[in-house]
Amino acid sequence: MLQGRSWSWLVLAAVCLAAGIGLLRQDPRQLLLLNNTLWLAAGACAISLPLGTALAFLLRRTDVFGRRLALAVTAGMLMVPLYLQAAAWDAGFGQLGWCSAVRGPAVPPLLSGGTAAVWVHGMAAVPWVVMLVSAALAGVEPELEEDALLMGSAWQVFRRVTLPRMTAGVAVAAGWVLLSASVEMTVTDLFRVRTYAEEIYTGFALGDSLADAWRAAAPGILAQAALILVAIAVGLRAAPSLSTPLRPVRTLRLQRARVPASAATLMFCLFIAGLPLVNLVVKAGLVVQQAGGERLRQWSAGHFCRIVASSLISFQREFGWSLLIGGMAATCALIAGAGLAGWARRGGWRALPALTLGACGLAVPGPLIGLGIIWIMDRSEPSILIWLYDRTILAPVLAIAIRTLPLATLCCWYVLRSVADDALDCAACEGAGPWSRFWLVAWPQRRLGLAAAWLAVFALATGDLACSIL
Repeated sequence: MLQGRSWSWLVLAAVCLAAGIGLLRQDPRQLLLLNNTLWLAAGACAISLPLGTALAFLLRRTDVFGRRLALAVTAGMLMVPLYLQAAAWDAGFGQLGWCSAVRGPAVPPLLSGGTAAVWVHGMAAVPWVVMLVSAALAGVEPELEEDALLMGSAWQVFRRVTLPRMTAGVAVAAGWVLLSASVEMTVTDLFRVRTYAEEIYTGFALGDSLADAWRAAAPGILAQAALILVAIAVGLRAAPSLSTPLRPVRTLRLQRARVPASAATLMFCLFIAGLPLVNLVVKAGLVVQQAGGERLRQWSAGHFCRIVASSLISFQREFGWSLLIGGMAATCALIAGAGLAGWARRGGWRALPALTLGACGLAVPGPLIGLGIIWIMDRSEPSILIWLYDRTILAPVLAIAIRTLPLATLCCWYVLRSVADDALDCAACEGAGPWSRFWLVAWPQRRLGLAAAWLAVFALATGDLACSIL
């Protein structure tokens, strides 16, 4: 049903784009914000998409050495918050980084301004691209590839069977990187880049109201909504219908290219994970001593150990609250996402709530979500709202749950779409309701996939700053 009406999504996208252009003409500053936001999102996508796609294919479909270790390192990077990754790159190549200190104050730093923001967002998005593209590669049916091998070469099989089926994952990854970079202010605030999310956050600090924030963000929200609607229309019309393979996916034997491919994979994993870690280690252990009129810099293992130990003790309360708030937000988002995905798994009009809520969650900048929660809860009547706002963690949990709901819905849809309709229909005939069908049929079959989805949402929730900082 939705495939036959994909043109309606394009019409809605055109309406949103026209409305956004109309608002842009009223305020020249909006052009600067839109240009910076688009540059940030497009640059992050240009860095992360080719690197993440190539790495996902090597780790998921080839026999390179150390695949499991590389996948573990890449998955571990999902658990590193964006602000920590930004601090790690800045500690090495920013204004006060060790590389800038070695090169001298007269030489400009390697990372600064918009270029630094694009680089950090692009490198931080590589693990997400690997995860999403790997999920699409896991859905390629080995039966089709084996049948195609009987009639063509391995390259023809890849071009005609594998590539079309991984296109959906690449498109989803591209949309996720574009939108997640455009609604974040964590990195842009560090490198002083004016985007829509940064404008809202700065406006709140200067005393702007929620209405002022909505007016400032309206063109950006409409532009992102148009992008989402176009992605939905293209996906409904072009993406192939995927089915869950009955057997594990085929592994491509690289033969002579195995060693260089393994070396390239290892070097890239060390680059995205090891280099930021080295930057933090060097920065934490750096000791500056004054000798006459000269400053001497040297690295001390003892100083590094004291810094790490004192941080674990001093910030244990913050670590605990981060884990608690992130865990509760991830659980709430996954419950809501599972309900939306279960309702939308058969397509048709049932998919509209999931698509609509997911599009809204992706298009709205993070600080605006936080402002909306503050506007709802920070009021004296009824008195329960102000008590919940001041005395509980409900406000940040709600904000982060809304922010992570699109990812939770996407992951749950991918996991639940493979549950057999016959088993669900049989349970319905026996009188089982929606929740009973989920707990008795879907959950036993897909609990590992749902647990992996929770971990992905938890990684995003614990690393959130844009929604929760307000």
